[in-house]
Amino acid sequence: METVYNIEEARNGIEQSAIEPSDHEGHIKLANVYATCATFWDENKIQEFSNPASWRVVKRNTDDDAEEVVFTVRGVIHTKELPPINKKPRIPAHKYRFIRQGVSLTGLGTPTFTRAFQAIQIIHSHFDRHFQEGALEKQSESDELCIWNRYLTPAHEAKGMQTIPFLPGVDPNGTLRNMAQEDTNYPYVHTEDNQVHYFSARRDNEGDYMYERTEPQMFRVGDLVEAQLSFVVIPIKGGHRKMLTVLRSLALIKGNFIKMETKHEVEDVPTPKATTIKRKAGYCNVVEEKRMRLDDMFLEPQSPDC
Repeated sequence: METVYNIEEARNGIEQSAIEPSDHEGHIKLANVYATCATFWDENKIQEFSNPASWRVVKRNTDDDAEEVVFTVRGVIHTKELPPINKKPRIPAHKYRFIRQGVSLTGLGTPTFTRAFQAIQIIHSHFDRHFQEGALEKQSESDELCIWNRYLTPAHEAKGMQTIPFLPGVDPNGTLRNMAQEDTNYPYVHTEDNQVHYFSARRDNEGDYMYERTEPQMFRVGDLVEAQLSFVVIPIKGGHRKMLTVLRSLALIKGNFIKMETKHEVEDVPTPKATTIKRKAGYCNVVEEKRMRLDDMFLEPQSPDC
């Protein structure tokens, strides 16, 4: 007998997300944007902000506060760079801004994951029309979805944003906290925009998902997860722009896709490959003693949506 990855069960888990109701009223399934493109942009828009300089997808409303759109996508972890951070990296302080946490997800060829990629192209195209032609970098042609978030933001890019502590399991020894202040020429802060929430999911007696907060060390390559993400365009060198896929939360849906097979039955299975802006990251059905409140992020709008 030999253990192999149960690729069909993982695929079914991804496809199941297409028919299950959303676990947060304000979140949008990324795969659904492809089919509802017209109505999506009737309800949402792209808006420019400063501190830090960026363009983001926000909801159209009459409130003074801008609410960033949070998307959800389900896939299998192919690669990961997740906390905890226990050792200081050997890089100069001015490069601390590039230290990040995140995952790359594969959809194992499922239609739902393919539609999510098509939706990303739609969102990228909509961003593209806010800049001079050719200014926005093209999207990667990879069939994996890379979702990241940096731990630290340069202090001069975060004016007016509130500094918050790292969540449990991210910086247990204070390594990142010390790095943020070690060089007065390059001070950093950790803000709500840098924060990634981690959950594990289980079904209750009625079959609905319940979520418990967890630490990032529990995730493994091959796990079926649901990621919450947002799309942010930032300015880069040479007057160009780049669209980032920013991780907001990661939930473990199922972590065991191992099955036993006799050796002759084993097939080659691919490796699972001043205004305020707010967002609603996380889930409604969170099991915890006290709900954590997300602090608002301070951003100044530059111009209205075109």
